[in-house]
Amino acid sequence: MLKNRMWRSVGLLLLAGLALAACAGEATPEVVGGFEIPAVEEGKFNVAMVLIGPHDDGGWSQAHYEGLLYVEENVPDTHVAFIELVPEGADSEQVFRSLARKGFDLIFGTSFGYMDPMEVVAGEFPDTMFIHLTGFKTNGTNYGNLFGEMEVFKYMAGMLAGSRAKVDGNPRLGYMATFPIPEELRLGNAIMLGAKQTCPECTMDVRLINTWHDPVIEKEGAASLFDAGVQVVFTGADTPAAGDVAMEKEKWGVNYDHVDA
Repeated sequence: MLKNRMWRSVGLLLLAGLALAACAGEATPEVVGGFEIPAVEEGKFNVAMVLIGPHDDGGWSQAHYEGLLYVEENVPDTHVAFIELVPEGADSEQVFRSLARKGFDLIFGTSFGYMDPMEVVAGEFPDTMFIHLTGFKTNGTNYGNLFGEMEVFKYMAGMLAGSRAKVDGNPRLGYMATFPIPEELRLGNAIMLGAKQTCPECTMDVRLINTWHDPVIEKEGAASLFDAGVQVVFTGADTPAAGDVAMEKEKWGVNYDHVDA
């Protein structure tokens, strides 16, 4: 009996030791400013993306996230990771710096307000490539910007909106803009230039909502434009709020950023 108890105790000690060894082998995730910093994979080209909104917002952030997945699926020996809901400013600078320290080869920042923080971190890590979406700065070496000619699509959408407003007998358009930055001014102007081609009498009301991603504020902004008598509402923000509210109001909305928006 004593021998059985002894062997049972030895077995329990061995199991406990194995469990502790397994736990010790699991690396503790690094957390910076409340954000968990993903790890790189050795032997692969590591790509990280920082998102201003949730990766499934139905708009801007989701489009970038899906592009990231496309890279992972179609570029051999590539590992991708993302961090979502990162505010512009000091928080994003900490995140960019932590990703560079981790060893990511290429880091994307997908919001206008990431521009200056990313520029600072790029100067500290010359062997890491940084690409900023929608900005205008570059250092000519490891930090640059990337953005499509969105004003072309806005111009075409403005032409369609002008035609729609003219047919409906209500020449009022609305633009729910985010911030008074070059990007938004350029796109708003493109909408109106296009609309004037098909509806010379059209005018445009503008609402600044001072956010990239806030479904509640976006819906309220769109509703305020429709309630003020606007026939077609455009958005520069990240969710499909303009289209959703347009359906409720039985009017017209033009979303942005995602193929399904």
